[in-house]
Amino acid sequence: MKRPRGIVRLGIYRNAGLLFEFCQENLFVNAGLPALASLLGGDTGGQFASAVGFGSGSNAPTVNDTLLTTPAYYKALDSHSENGTSPGPGSVQFNWSLTTADTGAQGITIQELGLFANPTAVALPGSNAPAILLARKTIAPISFGPNMNISGSWTLTF
Repeated sequence: MKRPRGIVRLGIYRNAGLLFEFCQENLFVNAGLPALASLLGGDTGGQFASAVGFGSGSNAPTVNDTLLTTPAYYKALDSHSENGTSPGPGSVQFNWSLTTADTGAQGITIQELGLFANPTAVALPGSNAPAILLARKTIAPISFGPNMNISGSWTLTF
């Protein structure tokens, strides 16, 4: 089955200095496929990507994933852009950040990222997961603490 392809980019900063950055592919999961079908059918109610999650699980992503491992922290995406020259035709880029203001994430060893739709309107930011996991990526452990910022983007290409 052909799936949307995805790329996750992130940069980790401490005291405004860049510590690490990477760019890797992600997995679009089965739970996200009905949301895509709903969007193509014209049902836009809550089916769109609206949140990013930071979880503590280290298991490799599978197409059957539906959640991130707790402890986890979720927040609204910062922005998105579609088509045009960046990220390109047939693509959408979601931008996100985790900042020193996200005190609910402090102390979590982040090992996985998730892109979510939020049709049930879970209050964000917080530790309650939105309902539909669209894509998931595991990463090397990041112990999120004071004076840290993580910024990134999640690009899906169809």
